[in-house]
Amino acid sequence: MKRFRSRVKLPLALLLAAFLSLGIVACGDDDGGGEGATGGVSLECKDGSITVGLAKAESGLSSFFDIAGKRGAQIAIDKINEEGGIKDCQIETIEGDTKSDPAVGAQVARSLIDRGAQILLVPDDFDLGIAAARVGQEAGVLTLSTAASSTEFGKAVGDLFFSGGVTTTELANAQAKFANDQGSQSAYVVVDPGLAYFTEQQDRFKVAFNGSIAGTDTVDSLGGQSDFGSTISKIQNAEPEVIQTLMIFPAVGTFIKQLRSAGLDTPVLGNVTSQTRELPPLVGKGRANDIFYSAQVYFEGAGRDPSTDPQIVEFTENYEKRFGNFPEQANAPGSYQMMLAVNEALQENDSVDAKSAADAIRELEDVAVPGGTLVRFQDGYAIWNPTLDAIQDGEFEQVEQYDASELRGE
Repeated sequence: MKRFRSRVKLPLALLLAAFLSLGIVACGDDDGGGEGATGGVSLECKDGSITVGLAKAESGLSSFFDIAGKRGAQIAIDKINEEGGIKDCQIETIEGDTKSDPAVGAQVARSLIDRGAQILLVPDDFDLGIAAARVGQEAGVLTLSTAASSTEFGKAVGDLFFSGGVTTTELANAQAKFANDQGSQSAYVVVDPGLAYFTEQQDRFKVAFNGSIAGTDTVDSLGGQSDFGSTISKIQNAEPEVIQTLMIFPAVGTFIKQLRSAGLDTPVLGNVTSQTRELPPLVGKGRANDIFYSAQVYFEGAGRDPSTDPQIVEFTENYEKRFGNFPEQANAPGSYQMMLAVNEALQENDSVDAKSAADAIRELEDVAVPGGTLVRFQDGYAIWNPTLDAIQDGEFEQVEQYDASELRGE
């Protein structure tokens, strides 16, 4: 099999039904820190602080990703507060556990708004976060999903909502660009269709990849599938030059472990669900090779790879100091970057409520943050210059960093 060379996070109908069962929430009023006449919830400093509500999963399927994202946002908030807060007003946070359930997420969002949240952070996934995001939109609250990647999220919610993760378009474009540059002629797609995050990447990759799709197989990583023997047999028969892996962690690690155990050294190409230091130990000693993935920011080499951005090294050190461990996965530094980028808009004198702040966010362009650049916002989602990282011999490295506009053909 060809070996690539290195060159240097529930069906939608069910979720919507769950949301609708709660009823459409009414917009807040001024008594609860609520909505003004036209601009949505005020961002005025109240008793010395601005309140940010964190509606994230502390338990359940998405907690691995949401906990990391929440913690990354908290490190950013610490930094913003240390530098004077938002226009000399400190940020205070309140929290609620969405339990990886969209219906519970909507309830938590409503509760946080009732408790005075002026900015709302919701789960970092379109399918699991849309119900909570719509509560924020309906209540006139500036609402963020700091690490969600779907290009459809913002359009499905409204003008007061922004998703901050590297998009499924950028992730797939970077995967395809890398495979094309390596001269790969065929790819086998292994996809969990349970999340739009995966299916959107699958669709875009097929467009951007110059080679042929040797086959596609669906898996149920969301449901806990742990035996991938049938899929691996199909891959053996198809003999692709690269395998696109679109499934959640830890299932993606289990799949790669079984693939290597079957004697297949075919390069695998994934996304940020592979971007965790927990992946190499799961795959096994001597087997964590030729694993490539697109992402928003290279952080996993911090403290090991001297080429890591020093500001990202500082972020990981602050994270470990506060939470006792290295960032669990990519939503941590991604949320950190998103909050620092949005802070640029919140510092504007004209950002006085949800609407004016949203307008300022839409005006952001080429914002340099630790470890990366936010190119702009479009249709409610952030466009970042993506990175392509790798695991070779169990160690991490950054292989390439791409220009998002060039990948988009702009």
